[in-house]
Amino acid sequence: MSFAIQSSRSLLRSALFPRIAYTFAAPFATRTRTLSAVGVGLGLIGDILSEMILRAVPKQRTSHSKKRKRMAGKGLKNRQDLVPCTGCGRPKMIAHICMNCYHDIKKKLKGMKRAEERLKQEQ
Repeated sequence: MSFAIQSSRSLLRSALFPRIAYTFAAPFATRTRTLSAVGVGLGLIGDILSEMILRAVPKQRTSHSKKRKRMAGKGLKNRQDLVPCTGCGRPKMIAHICMNCYHDIKKKLKGMKRAEERLKQEQ
């Protein structure tokens, strides 16, 4: 495979991990490292890595005003699910009990329970 046809992944792999060749010239096998065409210098690896790193970094810091302009559309919106309570007229959410009416009912129920307890104690 020629140098020009190799993909960048294979170039990077061959540069980072040089091949190990076995030579059988003597009765004992010896290991020798063979460098591929790319692994001779680290210039190509540095170029590939520097391009990847430089592409991920913005050229300038985003200013405060530009950030705020981008976030301007995310502001608070008017509630569409509020209706007036039929009992007291205060605003409440649809399909929820009005908190004002709830507290009134709770007080009345507590008063009724206390009255029942008093009657039981008197008997």
